[in-house]
Amino acid sequence: MESHYEALGLPPTADERAVRRAYRTLLKEHHPDQGGSRKRFLRIKTAYEAIVGEQPPDDPETDGGAIPHLHDAASSPRQTTPTYDPDACSADESPVDSHETLTVGGQYLTLTLSALVHDLSLADLVDEHVPAATDRTVAFFRVHNTSSQPRCWRGKANTSFIGDDGFLYEGSSIVTPHAEQLPERWCGTDVEIQPGRALDAVVIAQEMPADVTVEKVLYTQHAGETGDDALGDGDETVGDTERYLFELRPLVRERLDRLPFRT
Repeated sequence: MESHYEALGLPPTADERAVRRAYRTLLKEHHPDQGGSRKRFLRIKTAYEAIVGEQPPDDPETDGGAIPHLHDAASSPRQTTPTYDPDACSADESPVDSHETLTVGGQYLTLTLSALVHDLSLADLVDEHVPAATDRTVAFFRVHNTSSQPRCWRGKANTSFIGDDGFLYEGSSIVTPHAEQLPERWCGTDVEIQPGRALDAVVIAQEMPADVTVEKVLYTQHAGETGDDALGDGDETVGDTERYLFELRPLVRERLDRLPFRT
């Protein structure tokens, strides 16, 4: 079986700097948006997270908090029923404080970037201590399923933060063990969204250099990611994809750099 180091093309003696360098290079080469294999892309991400220690140590097979089958998580109401009817949500009930957001509509989803907070201490996001480097870029989305079929939101796996250094930084699993401590209504796991329903979702970026500025945020929805299969074993999806690209000009980036909920 291929080891994590082998997946990155490295010897077991490689230091963390070499791991990060190889990870960035391979992400760019194998990203599905660049014509790469999604299965290989996810294998590279898994290997990197396992080596740098962001994968939850007591559950190495979990893909960033994805719920393999909804009935398995029945004891957790926030994980099994985080969606809501957006038409029935009043302004007072909305977790988003400001109308200053970016929205991109498509055939499958209407996706709103409610906020993009830079250098956010994860201690301000969850009620428990979070290990490793805890100042991260965090994206807050409102996801509305405007299609006629269930759609699976896979924030960690399908979101890319594109830096001004040209690299793609993917979602991190760092708060997966603390998903229940996220602010009310905000969700950090993979969720099936029924037609007409909406979800308020959090995606935390992988650690990136301090001098890198996020210029774009990209979410890719795979047409085949519907129903329980999308929350299952992570096999490569066959079908069309739809991309939701948010371009962050300086004034837009500044406007979005605030928490989208009342503290």
